[in-house]
Amino acid sequence: MNYKKFAYVYDQLMKDAPYDQWIKITEMLIKKYNLHPSRIIDLGCGTGNIAIPLSKQGYQMIGVDLSEEMLSIAFDKMLESHVSFPLIQQNMMELDIDQKVGLIISYCDSFNYLHGIEEVKKAFIQVNKHLEDGAYFIFDMHSPYKFREVFHDQTFAWNDEDISVIWQTEVDIDQLMVNHDLTFFVKQSEHCYEKFQETHIQQTYSMEMVKQGLEETGFELEEVFGDFQWQPVQENTERIFYVARKQS
Repeated sequence: MNYKKFAYVYDQLMKDAPYDQWIKITEMLIKKYNLHPSRIIDLGCGTGNIAIPLSKQGYQMIGVDLSEEMLSIAFDKMLESHVSFPLIQQNMMELDIDQKVGLIISYCDSFNYLHGIEEVKKAFIQVNKHLEDGAYFIFDMHSPYKFREVFHDQTFAWNDEDISVIWQTEVDIDQLMVNHDLTFFVKQSEHCYEKFQETHIQQTYSMEMVKQGLEETGFELEEVFGDFQWQPVQENTERIFYVARKQS
């Protein structure tokens, strides 16, 4: 996965993403389960669109992401927001920050970038190692329905003042894997645009596979819900949220 140029257009591309809803879900689950996390790791924090607002609300955050470019942008935004917390470049399958925390979150389908359930379980193991006993892990994933019905061999396109994007998807139904081929045209001057292309690969899994993976790596699945709605997962749910607790 190449984020080198993508990082610098990411926030424009994702400006309508429901970050406020991810933040609301985090706060509501903290309240629901009566959590008092000493620190929160945002795993796959990207450019800080969730970690920074949570930090501004008083939570002690740690941001972890694979992309140095994403973290560089997150650092600049952190300074602009007058907050400060560690930003660490690591692969979630190799998470190693030498401390345990009270909550780990991972949103924006970050876990869909792991290929194969064994990679997912490797990441679960590292998450478990960094949680205090009885602490919680909250994450989301694209659903199999979204891969089969929404992403399946589609072309999406949109224009903004400074950027145009053509997004093509190719889905392997059997493997529940999608190739996102993205072509960007980024405005450099009034009559000049830079073109660049990137390919991002995601894979998803049934709820049963995810539940089994969590149980095999020391978690108890506390709750599953869909599409920011706190409702049971339906046949047409596009995003599945998992709330897991580290077994003591």
